[in-house]
Amino acid sequence: MAELVAALVSGTSASRRGGSSPLLGTIGATPSRKKTPDGPEAAARRAKGTCLCGAVAIEIAIPAFWAWHDHSANSRKAHGAAYATYVGCWKKNVRVAKGKSAIATFADDKTGAARSFCARCGTPLFYERRTSAHMINIPRALFAGRTGREPRYHLNAAEMADWIYSGAPLVPLKGFPGVVWQRPTTRKPRKG
Repeated sequence: MAELVAALVSGTSASRRGGSSPLLGTIGATPSRKKTPDGPEAAARRAKGTCLCGAVAIEIAIPAFWAWHDHSANSRKAHGAAYATYVGCWKKNVRVAKGKSAIATFADDKTGAARSFCARCGTPLFYERRTSAHMINIPRALFAGRTGREPRYHLNAAEMADWIYSGAPLVPLKGFPGVVWQRPTTRKPRKG
């Protein structure tokens, strides 16, 4: 099912299982010049995230390199949402702490991008581009805590969905606790 969804999103059927993405292969690789610190001090400088079912757990060094909202049609379709919010990290600062074998990857040869997701629950995990082979983008929503960067940038704004929430005032919906809605704009009656 996940392979079918991935194929529908991008129009190709290149799906892999077990983190075997040509781009994903270097996650967590420690540079030979520098040893990554271990212990409680290093753990305090890491943000931890998981997929919805908990089969995959990841860690990133904080602060993340940058964070942004991606309004592209491909990210919108891959996430099933108005836009995706990502944190970008150097691959050497990302570690799959649990569930590497549960990671499936969809590589889109047309765009040169690879999107990895949990094969069990479908949660998007990584977004990689061939043009930035040393970086990896991770959905911000995977992290319950802070990542050291606030998403202040909007990419692909020209592709923004016309139905996205625009910040208009919301009011409670009578009879539905916890639900708010945006009242439609009132139209003036036409003359004549």
